Amino acid sequence: MINQLIRTGVNKGATTIHIVPGARPVFRVNGEAVTMMSDAVMRHDDVVETLNALFSESQWETLKREDALSFGYSVPELGRFRITVVKQRGSFALAIRILKLNIPDQDVLGLNATLYTLVERTRGLLLVGSASGMGKSTTIASLVQFINRSKQCVIMMLESPVDYLIRHDQAIVIQRDVGTDCVSFEQGLQDALLQDVDVVVISNLETEAAKDLALKIAESGKLVIAGVSAINTVSVLDNFIYSDQEQRRNSRKHKLATLLLGVFTQQLVPEIANDERVLAYELLLMNSVVRSHIIGENISEIHNTLIAGRRQGMMAMDYSLFELYQKQLISRETLQTFCFDSELIARLERSL
Repeated sequence: MINQLIRTGVNKGATTIHIVPGARPVFRVNGEAVTMMSDAVMRHDDVVETLNALFSESQWETLKREDALSFGYSVPELGRFRITVVKQRGSFALAIRILKLNIPDQDVLGLNATLYTLVERTRGLLLVGSASGMGKSTTIASLVQFINRSKQCVIMMLESPVDYLIRHDQAIVIQRDVGTDCVSFEQGLQDALLQDVDVVVISNLETEAAKDLALKIAESGKLVIAGVSAINTVSVLDNFIYSDQEQRRNSRKHKLATLLLGVFTQQLVPEIANDERVLAYELLLMNSVVRSHIIGENISEIHNTLIAGRRQGMMAMDYSLFELYQKQLISRETLQTFCFDSELIARLERSL
């Protein structure tokens, strides 16, 4: 049964399959939760039977002891998957993450070419932000693959979970699954400081300690690419600089002003022509004005810098969305729904 559900998920292009007693299986497709009405409602016994087919006796013991378990699973001809099991209401819930082998090309993703020039640097910090399910992991994987194909170096990736399996090319790529290969992001970053690596990639940069370690690694002369859960550039920088401790905040903003290469944030929005989603993005590049705003903690002013910096290759999210609208790739309703500044959009529409 489990392999058949996985096959259905792969054929539908799903990223995750959710199995919960009392409900039909749910497939995450293009960010939307899709229920197949043809599938039967899963009973508690069905879930336990599925786990019995997957688990060893030691895994059952781990689940009973820790209330959650994550492990890899392979199906011939279908690929490799990450299965997470948690206890819920006296039963179990499963999330099956479909790991991808093929990373979409830059042109397919619609990523700005300038973004790839940033990862040609040998040191510094690049922040990549988006809300959950908006393609941040795919963008980061694409950047890693670009480095992998173009430079002889050692790349260490800290991920939770691993979304893409990246084969060695010009580079050696070490992929560590946080929670399985290392206890935490902090532990993985501490290990990276001791390893002879050139590039460190962090899928989720959230804790105070992880932010400081990321800066420390960049200071040591390495390139750091870090994912942040935030919807725009201002939110990314606010998130990164913020700390309850004034001394830590001051230290962090001065280091960030020196080490930051840029900030890339993105949304995936509905396309008119089909059921796919298209990329809208924001790109901040470093200059003296941006450094001044970071040191002065005038982060809200960076939105105006993005708008004024188009000639230097910067892009504000609303301009990116408006370009998609002009190309008739998205509807006016989508433009209005996903924009940040409706007054700016109105001015742009009047200028047509």
